[in-house]
Amino acid sequence: MSKCWKKGALHVHTLWSDGRSLPEMALKSYQNAEFDFVCLSDHNVFQDDPNVWLSVRREEGKWPPDLSADEYLRTKEMLGDILCEKIVSFKIFVRLKMFEELRREWEVPGKFLVIPGEEITLSNEKFDEDQGRLYQMHINVFNSSRYYPLPTGGGSAQKLIDRILEDYHRTEQNESFLMMNHPFYKTWDIDPMLLVNNPEFKVFEINNSGSSTMPEGWIYDREQYWDFILAHRLVNGSGLIYGTSSDDAHFYDPERIDTVCGCARNFVVVNCPEEFSAAAIRNSILKGDFYASSGVMLDDVNFDPASKQLKIRIHAEENTAYRTDFIVTKCDFDRTVKYKEFPHEQESLSRFRPEIPQKIGEIVKSVSGTEAEYTMADDDLYVRAIVYSDKDTTFRMPFYPEKQCAWIQPVTADSVNYN
Repeated sequence: MSKCWKKGALHVHTLWSDGRSLPEMALKSYQNAEFDFVCLSDHNVFQDDPNVWLSVRREEGKWPPDLSADEYLRTKEMLGDILCEKIVSFKIFVRLKMFEELRREWEVPGKFLVIPGEEITLSNEKFDEDQGRLYQMHINVFNSSRYYPLPTGGGSAQKLIDRILEDYHRTEQNESFLMMNHPFYKTWDIDPMLLVNNPEFKVFEINNSGSSTMPEGWIYDREQYWDFILAHRLVNGSGLIYGTSSDDAHFYDPERIDTVCGCARNFVVVNCPEEFSAAAIRNSILKGDFYASSGVMLDDVNFDPASKQLKIRIHAEENTAYRTDFIVTKCDFDRTVKYKEFPHEQESLSRFRPEIPQKIGEIVKSVSGTEAEYTMADDDLYVRAIVYSDKDTTFRMPFYPEKQCAWIQPVTADSVNYN
């Protein structure tokens, strides 16, 4: 069956939480960028309250932001009179539209999907096993059907995840999935063993343009972090974990749209050959039938389990060079998990994390050009790939690639994805 690639954003914010624009402007921005789907994933809220009004303020202010006069006027100029607004005592108020209203106004069946979501956001948590240190945990619910309140009761990081999963399963979620967002924020707050021991999380952000504070490599290299989780999950029988790329979008104005937390620079491209729906997107992502990107596009990815060969064909841009690195971990990797203290001058940001042995996640082949292939060796536990271009990304920040690239999902010898 031929591929039918659909480009989308999984992690998007609006003024329902701490985005700087109304949801209408976010959706318009992604439509203009020729995205096929957008999941609105505001922090700790589901867009179902009909009585949330924002006062138009002179400035957007500090976090969490207000609807600024400039943004209000820009929205009116671009979108016309589609806002629900009123004037009370010389002040302008705009109502935040509920998700179903936004879907009715913006969704184009078969062409542009608007998908509900929520980012369950826990900030500055203190865990029993590590009192005094502060942790962030942000979990996206794709195609959410309701609001997921923050878990209470304290305890360990694992107990917190257990309570989130228990609440998640109270509602039938056959067409949704959970994604662990930016595990490196603020200082590798998500212990890789949490993702090893919780196979419910089949997806995490390998790339996020909006949430990093520490230099990459201070504790982990993000690619080896992925490989550590992959290797241990596979030998534990927990299955693969897939990587996504997100804008973590907050800004849609011309001054910031191409910068940190901007719009339409990072995305996933999902294969939906039979139908284009939230359920189809979910199913393809959970079997790894997609790739993640910070700008590089592909024409095809194919894995043949009979020959154990992974083939990649890049959608070449003019005057752009490409290199593909194939990454494996061998079956005899060191399975010992040794924890080490990584001190920070600010004690609350110090971390106790497992070390990653050197032979986890090794580049075994590099190929220049627009086509690349790799045949798995008998002792390869899995193979995945990264396609690098020589084209610069639009800004620099820790944990964000200097050059545009694409991440091809891991496969094992018996994988059937990408066929």
